[in-house]
Amino acid sequence: MLRRALAAMRTLLLPILVLFLAWTLGHVTHDLGTSHYLTAAARHWLRPEVLPIVLFLLAGLIAFATGTSFGTMAILLPNVVLLAHELGRDGTFFGPGGSDLLLLLGIAAVLEGAIFGDHCSPISDTTLLSSLSSGCDHVEHVVTQLPYALLAMTVTVLFGYLPIVTFGPGAWWFSLFGGLGAMAAWLRWFGRDPDALSG
Repeated sequence: MLRRALAAMRTLLLPILVLFLAWTLGHVTHDLGTSHYLTAAARHWLRPEVLPIVLFLLAGLIAFATGTSFGTMAILLPNVVLLAHELGRDGTFFGPGGSDLLLLLGIAAVLEGAIFGDHCSPISDTTLLSSLSSGCDHVEHVVTQLPYALLAMTVTVLFGYLPIVTFGPGAWWFSLFGGLGAMAAWLRWFGRDPDALSG
């Protein structure tokens, strides 16, 4: 019984180590003042309108490569808060309240991108543990998750971030109903019945 418990704990060591190292990297970037450097460097070449999409894709790539969403959040969030606030402060992004709007969009982009990358990553702790606990082949589990995650990512960018950064927060209704409609239409036209496939 003890041997089985230790063997089960051994499978958790790698995800815990990755998470610990990501948190450590997040603290190091904070102590080095990376957010101030990024703000000064990006202020002249990065437009506020593209920041949420860039952050979403960057968080997705980091989470995919490291296999941890929490680690990605720990790395990016301390830097993103100041960067988004400063880029939106000049008033060109939807007036005086643009700084707060860009800050919220930047935080949301990091959180959503990190979760997206984590779901797609074959080395993610959640992917490893869910395939292990269900007895599913690991690669098959990753491949079956990809279409759903990519659909959600595409809808998020096209119907979430693009309308909001183009037309402002008043376009929330288009984002909500357009995104739901796009997902329903995709599943209606391209989705397949799992019972028919297994039968």
